[in-house]
Parts: sequence; structure tokens; C-alpha cells
Amino acid sequence: MNPILSMLLGTLFVLPAQAKMQEMDDQQLAGVNGQGIAFSLEGILLDASESSIFINDITNAAGENVPISVHEFYFASTGSNKGSDLQPVNLGRLGNPFKLQFGNGEDLRTLRDDGVFVQTTPDNVAILELTFPERLTGALGQPCIAGFAAAGTNCSSRLGERLDAGIRFDFQVAAGRTDILNLDIVELIMDGSYLRLWGDEARDQLVGEARINLFAKRIDLMSCIPGTANCASQQEQADRTISLSNTYANVALGYGKSQPLLFDVTSDGQFVIELPNPVSRNANGSARSAAERNAIATDFYTNAPRTNVVIGNFRSGNRSSVTGGYNYGRNAIEGVSINYLKATSRDL
Repeated sequence: MNPILSMLLGTLFVLPAQAKMQEMDDQQLAGVNGQGIAFSLEGILLDASESSIFINDITNAAGENVPISVHEFYFASTGSNKGSDLQPVNLGRLGNPFKLQFGNGEDLRTLRDDGVFVQTTPDNVAILELTFPERLTGALGQPCIAGFAAAGTNCSSRLGERLDAGIRFDFQVAAGRTDILNLDIVELIMDGSYLRLWGDEARDQLVGEARINLFAKRIDLMSCIPGTANCASQQEQADRTISLSNTYANVALGYGKSQPLLFDVTSDGQFVIELPNPVSRNANGSARSAAERNAIATDFYTNAPRTNVVIGNFRSGNRSSVTGGYNYGRNAIEGVSINYLKATSRDL
């Protein structure tokens, strides 16, 4: 039996406060070699609507503290009506779980936009991988966004395995003034997302690659608190809302065979992530021949996952049941390849 499935059948993690374990006999235990674990999450519910988190020590140009308070943080099953009706949600299931596992680079695959699984990681490398429920091929999948086929129909999560989530930020940017950012997300899933990490001997550092998939039926950004002055009626709330419907993003960071994502820390404690040019030089710094550069470039532009950000419909200041505002329609950035990227943290 596959060791991942052995662990999956042997242990089922149930959050937040329950855990059920099934006894395994010697023959079953003999098939478990520690390659990894698979798990699903049942009965997940977070309701922090009555709590507040305060973030301090962020200063403006004048050196004054600009506190940020976090309110109304929740995630629950779909149909929550922006957090007013919270019910537990199950994330993943036995047939399509989350996984934390070790694998060989030559055995791992990534789903390209054309529906083909390709190898992106180098051969003969042991890789630590955290994966979300997988995206599927053929006719086995579910719509990634209900009623919006353009996002794909190959997600494994069913409608009842998707999140509603929300959070509100209060920014005190000036004395006597508080600015609001209220975020609500409907039917969120991240099928096919993963993080892979391994050690690169030639670079002598930790490297990896990541795929971040986000699918959401609706995302609302509102700049006021419902029920307060000038934010009480449906029209007032709509006037202060930006709505993104049928929205998805596939963000590809790194192509392990020729452009791994590099992680580093500077001498003053800042974090650095970098995507090097895939064809410029070898990992040890030596120059590549023209034939090597051509072969790497052909593989990179053929097989490296692309980044897509698609908003099926973008509205500001209006909804279907109120007047005013503007409908910007569909907005998209598709098929992006990142040839070079370097990002460094900074002290505020």
C-alpha cells in the first residue's frame, strides 16, 4: 500500500477539538515508512467577531504611531452571508487530502494551464512538499468556481468544502480619524497549491518552488462599517464597495529545474527571495554555452507554469440590486512568465 494512503487510513485529524485514531496491526504498520502524512480537516470554524487584535509600532513619516486593529475575523462554510451565519466547514477529504511528504524530484508533477502534468523539479533531489487537495484531469473534477467554467472544472473540492472568510482592518492614520478596510470572500478554495523545498548544493542554500491557486466566487472590499453612520443602507454600503466576482489567480513562483525560488537572509536580518534568470549562468556561477541556453530556454517557456490573474466581473460602487457605480467588466493578466524577480524585506 502507498505509504501516504497508509497514514491517511490510519489517522484522521479532526479539528478543532476532536481526534479519532484507528488501530493498525503489524502488517499495516510495516507498510508505513515515514515518507509523509495526509490529512483532512473537519468541522473548522473560526469566529473572532467579538475580539480585536491591535498592531502597534508602525510609524508615519513624523514618527507617530499608526495603530492597526483587526476585527470581525472569521472563516466558515459557504453561505455565511458575510459572517452573519457561521457554520463549520470540512476542508479536504480522504480521497483528496492535504499532504506533507518527502518525494524525489523526478516523481513530482505540476499541472500546466493546458491540462498536462509536467515535471518541474530536478532529478535526484529529495524534496519536502506541502500540497493542498489536487486538481484533476478528465471528467472527474468539480467546477473551480460554481457557475463559471472559465476558471476550470478540474478542482477536487466540492462546493461544501469551500470557505467563506472575512476580516476588517481599522487604520488610525491621523488623530480623530479611522479608515476602514472590510474584506469578505465567498467560496474560496486553493486546490492545486503547493510549496516545495530542497537544498541546492551548488548554491549552498535553501531553494524551492511554489504554486498559489486562489478561486473565489466573490470578493468584496468595503471602506466602512455596516450599520454605522453613512454605512447603514444597502445603497450606502454599495457606494463604498468594490466587488470582484468569479475571480481566480494562479501564481507560479519558481521552476525548480532551471529557475528555483531562492531563499536568503542578509547580514542585517532581512529576508530575501529571488527568481534568477533561468538561462544566464549555472548554479555555481559559470557561464553556459549557447546550446545549453537554448535548451533551457525551450524547456522553460514550454513547461514552466505561468501566472494568471482573472477577474470575471469588476464593479465599483454598485450591486445588482442598487443603482450607481460602474461596471468595468472582465479584467485579466494571463500567461505571465517571470524572468527575474528579487524581493527584500525592509524595516518600517
